[in-house]
Amino acid sequence: MKRILLVLTMTALLLLPNMILAWGRDGHRMVAEIAFQMLSQSTKDKLMSYLGSISLDDASNWMDEQRSNNTYRYLNTTHYIDIDKGQKLDPFQKNNIYTELNEVISDLGKNTNPAEIKIDLLILLHLVGDIHQPLHDGYNNDKGGNSINVSIDGKSTNLHSAWDGGIIQRMAINKEKIMLLYPKLSKAELDQIRNISVAGWISESRTNLDQVYSFKNSNLDQEYQQKASVIIEQQILKAGIRLSAVLEKVLATKAINTVKEEVKVVTVLDKPISAAEAAKHMGETATVCDKVFGAKYLETTSSAPTFLNMGAPYPNSPFSVVIFGSNRPNFKEKPELYYDNKKVCVTGLIKEYKGKPEMIITKEADIAIEK
Repeated sequence: MKRILLVLTMTALLLLPNMILAWGRDGHRMVAEIAFQMLSQSTKDKLMSYLGSISLDDASNWMDEQRSNNTYRYLNTTHYIDIDKGQKLDPFQKNNIYTELNEVISDLGKNTNPAEIKIDLLILLHLVGDIHQPLHDGYNNDKGGNSINVSIDGKSTNLHSAWDGGIIQRMAINKEKIMLLYPKLSKAELDQIRNISVAGWISESRTNLDQVYSFKNSNLDQEYQQKASVIIEQQILKAGIRLSAVLEKVLATKAINTVKEEVKVVTVLDKPISAAEAAKHMGETATVCDKVFGAKYLETTSSAPTFLNMGAPYPNSPFSVVIFGSNRPNFKEKPELYYDNKKVCVTGLIKEYKGKPEMIITKEADIAIEK
């Protein structure tokens, strides 16, 4: 079976085409936390027993962290579905979020292999969030808004990226704010939301597309952001409620997973190391200090990664720093310009990507310019 993986490898984010990072890390975390808050204690215990050492935050973003793992390349197109405007869902279209979610929900209901259940849960936790981002159920002609350039608060981006995380961050959307909407839902509304229908979720999400595209002169002004934040809050809440409903259903007959994972000890280095030394410390948390020899911003997809080459110019750089597009709003200056040709110190987990060490950072506090 395609999901069999006896040893789960957590790797960095794959540079995937089209729409891949719905809601960004913060949005997916909020969906998972809202769902978890609504679960019965029994289901909470079962879920965490199958996830093992993976935190809820990491689990909800796991699918967005598989870029060098060929085992999961089949998932590249399952984060979204393209349906042309005016057309209806084709249930026979393959390898998309509709078919994958239905398959995962079905598999979870009958699977007994703990390793396979774990992978299915990781996919479920992510895709229920993805499907509620309207542009993940969008139009093929503009790649779900990825090819539409817009400006938000004076900064250039694309429509999809703005909905992934830009508006969430600028409008300070958080779980506590979203949960204020929950008591306002009637029992009838909650019953309708809890109905498990992947096709229905897609259809409902697409009703928001007219508002998504209702901007002028490529500018997502404050009025637009305010209206968008209302949709985003509602969609994240619905995703959390629906995820909890699915988890209660698929884990109802499952027992607590008693298969123990191998415990991995992560070493935290006390002293800074150079870029050249990073290869000796993969899998360890460290501070790497060295000069940035060139930087590049790949503004091609919603993930839009920025690479900082440390220790030597590309392709001979012994160590790279990666900043994904959903995290660029966390930096006041453009990283590819601000840190280029400067000596910096970055702190985080050193990972291996295609045989070379790299570090993924998410905020300004992770990197400092040496004076």
